[in-house]
Amino acid sequence: MTLAQLTNTCPACGAEESLDALIMRMVDDDQVRRLIADILTVSLALGSLALRYLRLHKPAKQKLRMERVAAVLGELLPDVQRHAITRKGREWAVPVESWKLGFQAVFEAAEKGTLKAPLDGNAYLYEVLMRMADKAEAEAERGAEAKRRQQGRSYSDSDNTGGGGQAKAVASVLPGAAASTPATPANPTAPRPLTAPPAGPSLYARQVAAQNAARQAALRGETTSTTGEQ
Repeated sequence: MTLAQLTNTCPACGAEESLDALIMRMVDDDQVRRLIADILTVSLALGSLALRYLRLHKPAKQKLRMERVAAVLGELLPDVQRHAITRKGREWAVPVESWKLGFQAVFEAAEKGTLKAPLDGNAYLYEVLMRMADKAEAEAERGAEAKRRQQGRSYSDSDNTGGGGQAKAVASVLPGAAASTPATPANPTAPRPLTAPPAGPSLYARQVAAQNAARQAALRGETTSTTGEQ
């Protein structure tokens, strides 16, 4: 969409005029006209905020000089188009939505009185944008770190449940798995089996048996002698 397709309607008479014709009529500097047209082409809403932002550069009781407008927009437009700014030796990502929020922050500071007009360049706006970009990067880094930790816990849980069991199951069917299984150590406190007794009676039992046999023989001899004398 071009500015020729966008129209401005007079609130009093209802007459319509294209934005490019309106800018041509109101701005007599060709460079400024092109800058305003380009920033409106990027985003109409952003362009209206940029025009409001330009008014903060107007000195009290003086006209806003076209040289100042050209300087302000000349720095803004390339950065708006590439969605980034250069600050403190590095690039900061600034999408269109961040530009809108940055302009709104500047307007709020001016309304509260913490920012004094007229502004001299884009330094304050760029500081706001840099802080916003830095905060967004920090939040993205925290989110990425939380995701990495969550993935690490998931891998650990998998190893403790499915992974470890699968490894043991595979090892059990491999050759030599049984030989690699450590033997259960003997319990030193377990009772030892009794020694099997020797075959036949013991020596003491045999001695007692011999003594009894001798007594019985002696008794039989005495009995036989007494019977003969009778």
